[in-house]
Amino acid sequence: MKKFGLSLFASGVLFAGVIEVERVVVEERESLEISQEVGKDEIRFTRQQDLAKILFETFTEINLVRSSAIGNDLIIRGFKKDDINVLIDGAKVYGGCPNRMDPPSMHISASQIEKVLIKEGPFDVEYFSSLGALIDVKTKDPKKGESADISYIYGSFDYNKLILSLNSGDDRVKVLFGYSYETSNQYKDGDGKSLVEQQLDKLPSDDPNRYQALYKDIRAYRRDSLWTKLLINLSKNQELRINGYKDKAVDVLYPAFVMDADLDDTIMLNSEYSIKNLLDFSKKLTFKLYYSDVKHDMSTKFREAGLPATNSNRKYRTHRTRSIIKGAKIENIIDFLDLDLKLGLDGSIRNWKGVCLNDPSKTPIQIRIPDVATKNRALFVKGIKDLDNLSIKVGLRFDKTDIDANNLKDPTIANIAAIQNYYANKTSKSYNNFSANLILKYKLNSNSSFFIGFGQGIRVPDAQELYFIGYSLGNWTRRGNPDLKETKNRELDIGYEIFFSDISLKLSAFYSDLKDYIYAYKTNDNNADPNVYYLTWTNIDAHIYGGDISLFYMINDQFSLEAGAAYQRGKKDTFVSANQTDKDLAQIPPLKGRIAINYDSDDYFAKIEVLGSAKYKDFDMDNAEQEIDSWVVINIKASKELTKNITLNAGVDNIFDKKYAVNNTYGGRSLIGGANPVLINEPGRYLFANLSFRF
Repeated sequence: MKKFGLSLFASGVLFAGVIEVERVVVEERESLEISQEVGKDEIRFTRQQDLAKILFETFTEINLVRSSAIGNDLIIRGFKKDDINVLIDGAKVYGGCPNRMDPPSMHISASQIEKVLIKEGPFDVEYFSSLGALIDVKTKDPKKGESADISYIYGSFDYNKLILSLNSGDDRVKVLFGYSYETSNQYKDGDGKSLVEQQLDKLPSDDPNRYQALYKDIRAYRRDSLWTKLLINLSKNQELRINGYKDKAVDVLYPAFVMDADLDDTIMLNSEYSIKNLLDFSKKLTFKLYYSDVKHDMSTKFREAGLPATNSNRKYRTHRTRSIIKGAKIENIIDFLDLDLKLGLDGSIRNWKGVCLNDPSKTPIQIRIPDVATKNRALFVKGIKDLDNLSIKVGLRFDKTDIDANNLKDPTIANIAAIQNYYANKTSKSYNNFSANLILKYKLNSNSSFFIGFGQGIRVPDAQELYFIGYSLGNWTRRGNPDLKETKNRELDIGYEIFFSDISLKLSAFYSDLKDYIYAYKTNDNNADPNVYYLTWTNIDAHIYGGDISLFYMINDQFSLEAGAAYQRGKKDTFVSANQTDKDLAQIPPLKGRIAINYDSDDYFAKIEVLGSAKYKDFDMDNAEQEIDSWVVINIKASKELTKNITLNAGVDNIFDKKYAVNNTYGGRSLIGGANPVLINEPGRYLFANLSFRF
């Protein structure tokens, strides 16, 4: 059995998701940066369901936003949604749902992940919109030789997953094909309540968002994924990479939202050509092209709204959205005056549109997102310089972004004139911005170092925040705010790290000053009924601060200890409206901790881990958040190599069947339930086993 995580920031093995997840500091001279590497290795030997859940259970500074059994979202250091830049093999991907049923982290199968890189703070200049953090999911490369892998995973709540992969390659050409099929019934929380039952318990009997009794025991989702990657060594110094991915999820339940996802259909294509040592002016020149197309249909067909499901003329609503992004990048690494530099041109075009339909006729009712195009062009430079014990890293990026709403005319809207008048002369927006950072790392001695970083990151508003059209109080009305400014995050990070042969420790802290932070809030137009409200967006000034600590201790050749904790607070410096007085920022998780003990011999691996969180007591009451109890859960995992080619993994998550919730009921998520939004709990006791064959 392979030894795990003996590195500066090792986090051991997570058999509920990624078999090994290690955290190291890697000096990448080609990428000219020092970055953290998270999630490395043989995911095929494990249960593979939800990337957000995997990262949440592994790192204390990462938190989960629960929406469904899959497709959950991430919070990193209090940053959320588009404040976090999520990439797949360096390419951007965006979901189609305005309410983030399909966040970017959903649009990749865990079965194809090799590792996940996480960079906290606004310290990236290579990619558009890295405001608070960057996550880059790296997929598996094909290898030399011929091999095949088959894995079958079975778990509680009739969770089934089959993964197949084929690999073939020689010195010149390597190719990988993979396929996974996945399905699950609804999980039950610690009280034995399924997803549907949790919703029914929290909504009044006359609420049209309730599930129909006919669908009480419907499965949670079904998902198919297909992927391929081709590597061609064109010459000794030239390489071409081409990879494609197709993912389709159907009938995914989202009990806290108005609708469920009938379809989430994703296509991604990515290519990269690189040439090394091109004369004297280029150590490595790279050309990248990427494309992603996400189709997302969500409907009320499982809900009480409309006629009964047994009626052939039943009417219900479908929201059909589509998000397409096309991008290109040129990068060149050079030596200049003993300074390693990376220079680049970066550009992308994203189109996002959505329409509401009457079903089953598919008759259009109303445009929701009016075919908005976001065009970005950028120049960037980053460099690194070593001076004895001091490393200096700098980055600078200039972005020019134009946003245009191309379709705000729809004669079916009763009050179309009012909407058109509101958006008049505001259907085009332009933003010009600089992002920059400076990081200093000083090596105190052979075992310890100190670092300090200053950075500014930018995030422009998206199509929903600017131009979304909603429904409230019997009318179609504007919801977006076309006057939104871009958010600027000006952040200071400091940290200290020390390691010896058997122990490593890292401490870090940060302070983020947020100028014109884009914030969703609820308003009811002074309606007397507090259950009737809608969302809109505004700019506020705010700040987030916090810190984390991580420890790894190798007790002896077989036992190791991991421990970590993270804390953050967020405060508004200005209020969202005259009617709100709560200064707490929404979705800022409380103190979270993790302790794990690992046993690793040549034949067996076992882990017992304890995860916990303090009470959620600093929350945005004005925008529907609530106090949530503290929680502690215990997970146990084990692995055994039955033969050279067969591995069995098994585990129990939440072994004591604890009822708990990890996210809050922020009104910015458009949750159902009015003044008392529906809160979805985490799974109760979860058993699983994974049998893997390698040929």
